Amino acid sequence: MLRIGNRSAFTLVEVMVTVTVLALGTVLIYESFFKSLDAFSYYSRYLTVASMMDEKMWRAVDSINRFGDLSDMDSSGSFISNNKSYNWSLSDDSIDEQAGLYRIDLALHWQEGKRGIWLSRATYAIYDEKE
Repeated sequence: MLRIGNRSAFTLVEVMVTVTVLALGTVLIYESFFKSLDAFSYYSRYLTVASMMDEKMWRAVDSINRFGDLSDMDSSGSFISNNKSYNWSLSDDSIDEQAGLYRIDLALHWQEGKRGIWLSRATYAIYDEKE
């Protein structure tokens, strides 16, 4: 601090350092706020689609167990939830034809700003042919 007569005052350097520290603190607070907002948005969308993905996987496993293929199910589609468009695709691959073992894959995609989000799930199912 600079003392001029009976009054004391801050120097220009002290004021500039203080403003710089406050600006840096404000930027860091805003950055952490936007990151937490982005994470909240992602997990909110994830919770929206997780039950749909579980239901589709359950139906696919049930279809393989009963019929040996996914012929009675759509292999892809889209839906809108909370003004957000989601696209999904479902596929099955025969791993062991004799044992009736199949791998089922479900992929879900949506756009979050400029970033594309992909979620995928995989499971196995056995088709036991009734004689």
